[in-house]
Amino acid sequence: MHNSKTADAGYSLVELLVAMMLSGIALSVMATDFSHTVQQRHQLNQVAEAQQGVSAAITFVSQELRQAGACLPALGEFLALDGENDGNQDTLRLRIGRIRRDSMTCIRTVTVTNAVAGDSTLQVQDIAGFDVGQYIYVTRTGGRGKTFVISDIDETVETITIEGSLDGNYQAGGGVYAIEERTYAIDGSGAEPILTVAVDDGEPEPFARGIEVFDIRYRLGDCVDCGAVDLPADGTEWRLVREVELTVASRSRATQQNGAAHVVRESTTIKPRNLL
Repeated sequence: MHNSKTADAGYSLVELLVAMMLSGIALSVMATDFSHTVQQRHQLNQVAEAQQGVSAAITFVSQELRQAGACLPALGEFLALDGENDGNQDTLRLRIGRIRRDSMTCIRTVTVTNAVAGDSTLQVQDIAGFDVGQYIYVTRTGGRGKTFVISDIDETVETITIEGSLDGNYQAGGGVYAIEERTYAIDGSGAEPILTVAVDDGEPEPFARGIEVFDIRYRLGDCVDCGAVDLPADGTEWRLVREVELTVASRSRATQQNGAAHVVRESTTIKPRNLL
């Protein structure tokens, strides 16, 4: 005999609708959570990208500033630092003495004979470490001196030939120092600003991308209460620089949902130890 109360093996329409509604709610919640997670990760990547640019710029430039003037004349008219002020996108130029890699000693020597204006050859005591294309700073009486570029070296007779000619008389015993000059500046010509560095007279090379602020101020002398200046007025003031205030800001390449890039800004103060 057939039982009319046999259980139905399927689901009712109402049950299906309820199940679909609950599944939709669950999927909506999951999608919202996933979107929020992706957004958070995107923002964290932006912060990391901007932070990396700021950290690289501040760390490396600070190290360079602390070495500015090393192995170079501490007295006279030589400038270990100079630059240009351009609002919050300044240019910094610093000079560091080259060292010999085998002995980690400064590359410097002295002239052993007099040289007169118009000469292009210097007789020196020791040619070791000097090379064609290097910048050299040559001192003369009264604390004066000038930077030249080496065009030739004769190791047999210990002579250095410079590009151009001497601008005055240089007496025997004058110092000859091998220099590396580094120039930091922002290149804003592309889609994103880039902090560049140029060595000697070479072409600027990208150093840190996204750097939109490279602001430098200088504190002169040992006056604690004196304010910093945007740019020393002349060579005399440049030689009074005791502290450098550096502010760097970097923005990420990727943008947030509102179309804005993430920006990280940091400041630090450096005391160039060779200028104290």
